[in-house]
Amino acid sequence: MRVILAIVALGALGWTGWWFAVASAKEAAITAWLDERRASGWVAEASAIDVEGFPYRVDTTVRGLELANPDAGWAWSAPQFQFLTLAYQPNHLIAIWPDAQTIATVFGATDVRSETMRGSLVVEPDTRLTLRRTAIEIVGLGLTLPVGGVIGIESAMLTTRQAEGPAAAPFAHEMAFTAETLSLPDDLLRGVDPTGVLSPVIETARFDVLATFDGPWDRPAIEGVPPALDALEIRDMTLTWGSLDLRGKGALTAGADGYAVGRIDLRARNWREMIDLAERAGAVSSGVAGTMRGGLGLLARLAGDGETLEAPLDFADGRVFLGPVPIGRAPRMASR
Repeated sequence: MRVILAIVALGALGWTGWWFAVASAKEAAITAWLDERRASGWVAEASAIDVEGFPYRVDTTVRGLELANPDAGWAWSAPQFQFLTLAYQPNHLIAIWPDAQTIATVFGATDVRSETMRGSLVVEPDTRLTLRRTAIEIVGLGLTLPVGGVIGIESAMLTTRQAEGPAAAPFAHEMAFTAETLSLPDDLLRGVDPTGVLSPVIETARFDVLATFDGPWDRPAIEGVPPALDALEIRDMTLTWGSLDLRGKGALTAGADGYAVGRIDLRARNWREMIDLAERAGAVSSGVAGTMRGGLGLLARLAGDGETLEAPLDFADGRVFLGPVPIGRAPRMASR
């Protein structure tokens, strides 16, 4: 019996020593990382670093966090940020954001409020911390924009995971985002829909894509230059806003100049209202809107349903074409 008690006591002492070693190493690693960022020209400050959770968890709270990367043009401040791990599985983190934080870019500062913002992240168990998969849940989100007004989202979920299989590209991630009940600022809503025809909220926005980057998402990418987006396979794109219903599938790649090249096949219900909204918002001129109504109306009638349009959205030569009609510039996917 005494032998068993001695073994138990030694095990408890060993586990206690292990926990305190892990906790001390984590606190030292965060402190060293902040020092390295400051040496690289960042603003990187924290008023306190607390580690607790003994005996099974290693829960870290960083208080008074101020981060800014002048070269990348962003800054983030938060009263606290938590990441929780099990002592025996340190590469699986639970991240918890505060209910108030501020994100600043060259366009200005955005105040972020939320009832819940937390995520589960699994990274490679090494110093590079390459992302394997993540799931971020958001409830009651409010974004106060630099130009004024608030974008609200009742609930949202973002998930990513490294693509697997023999045909998967080295730096490809399967990504899905769903937002429910998205409300726009009053000024923006009046600019898009001055007649008040549409619902004040977008019921659903959903994206399911396979994104291929030119490098890994890891700690050096966050500290330096993020990887560029080389290709995007759009498996599902859905926007439901009152009577408007837009769906799409397709694939885009970054051309030699970095602009998107490829095609998205669209299916739009009540598509004439979409053109009316784009015209009223100034996204397309009256002349282009008229051309779109004529040309796309013909396509819709040929398909047998004048209210439902099926048409390709083509990206080529730095421009976007809806069917045969040019509607604007293509987005830049990567810097070349």
